[in-house]
Amino acid sequence: MSRWTILRTSGGQTLPLMRSLREAGFDVWTPAKTFRKTIRANTLMGTRQIEVEAPILPTFVFAREADVETLQGLMLQSISPHPAFSIFRYVDRHGGRRVPFFGEQSIAGLRQEEADRAADIKAIQDAETYAEAEAIRIAAIQSASARRRAEKAREREERNALRAQRCTVEAGKQVQLIEAPAFVGVTGVFEEVEGPYARVRFGAHSWKIEGWRVLPADSDKYQAA
Repeated sequence: MSRWTILRTSGGQTLPLMRSLREAGFDVWTPAKTFRKTIRANTLMGTRQIEVEAPILPTFVFAREADVETLQGLMLQSISPHPAFSIFRYVDRHGGRRVPFFGEQSIAGLRQEEADRAADIKAIQDAETYAEAEAIRIAAIQSASARRRAEKAREREERNALRAQRCTVEAGKQVQLIEAPAFVGVTGVFEEVEGPYARVRFGAHSWKIEGWRVLPADSDKYQAA
């Protein structure tokens, strides 16, 4: 299966872009959630509930590597049947602009979140009474909140352990960052250590970054990440 890359669009066009490209035959995806919204209506209570779909990651649509060349052509058309979009690129160490590609594992967490949201709304739809639906909705919120708290606690413990490790990269060495989406695939130059932080130069700018995120560009750990 072809790897994924990123298309960017406006927040309000995230789902319309995905639907439009799918109708045109492209394998594209963005995680979405459905939630219930109360609106005014000509009913006994004066309101009614509707289901609204919204993107979990606004402005991002994932597309297949095999379609990049065709999508590039669509993007450059002056008149297009699709919402406006661009193909995400980063600047490499030689100053060139490159398209990043990544495997299915990189978006596994987003797929799970979408599946969890879908299961919650399906249970509410299947409930026979309003009280039962409300109970399921509240339980889903509490379960999701508890899961997020547990995940955040685990992440804090892992981050604290990583922050306790001093960065040992040599000055002048080419490095890349892990768990930093804005710098995916971008190579910088290590400058110096500042306590738990490191100074890394990307192009003409020097950035202060948590030391544990910085790895030599040729590191096996970076390739695994």
